[in-house]
Amino acid sequence: MALAAAVLAGCGPSPPEPPGPPGPSGPSAPSGPPSAPGFVDHFDGPDGLVASPDGAEDTSPWQLTSGSLYRSDGLGWTGDPTDPDTGSAVFRMVSREDGFSDVDVRLRLRVDDFVTTDDTPAQDYDGAHVWLAYRSEFELYALSVDRRDGRLAIKKKCPGGPSNGGTYLDLVQEYTDAEVPLGEWQDVEVTARTADDGSVTLTARRDSFRLSARDTGAGCPPLTGGRVGIRGDNTELFLDDVAVTPLG
Repeated sequence: MALAAAVLAGCGPSPPEPPGPPGPSGPSAPSGPPSAPGFVDHFDGPDGLVASPDGAEDTSPWQLTSGSLYRSDGLGWTGDPTDPDTGSAVFRMVSREDGFSDVDVRLRLRVDDFVTTDDTPAQDYDGAHVWLAYRSEFELYALSVDRRDGRLAIKKKCPGGPSNGGTYLDLVQEYTDAEVPLGEWQDVEVTARTADDGSVTLTARRDSFRLSARDTGAGCPPLTGGRVGIRGDNTELFLDDVAVTPLG
């Protein structure tokens, strides 16, 4: 199995900074395929159900494979994840738009609570994760920005294996001291950039915490395009100002 060359950005929290291209010693400028045009979701509109596995509003950029997305006072909301009618203890939301290669995803995110249900006991990885290069539930990048165990992580899922038909691979040492500020708004940004050599550099930032990794083909070839999305596990989430921007 090829190993991913990964870098942990600093040994502690650093001031927030928008991720830029790698330095002179890193991979060369990105040259991935053209990305989809992108979109912004401010969750404007009347309160109520926006999307579920049964369908979505025509104007919503999202589709759900599990859980429910609601609009509440101009915010995106998972609903109460302990309510079986929402199904949001297992929340899986992906963009309708496909073909994002080099991309920047920014959002405001609030974790109001971690929960458990009879079917979903507490797990260390419970929390909020942003998906990049989502091709299917078996093949994606997962950038974990809020976890029950206070870790930040960047993982890759390749087809075949014990995790719902796939295998997760750590692309960088997890950041271990990023406690989730329950009930507080956080600024989140994640990016993917493809270099001339085909490797993909991923960055995740949550307020003052920043993590980056380079995938040179761990487990399966680097993922250079797909959908974007948000995953929630045993977590009540609020979302706002989700901006998906292709990187030129």
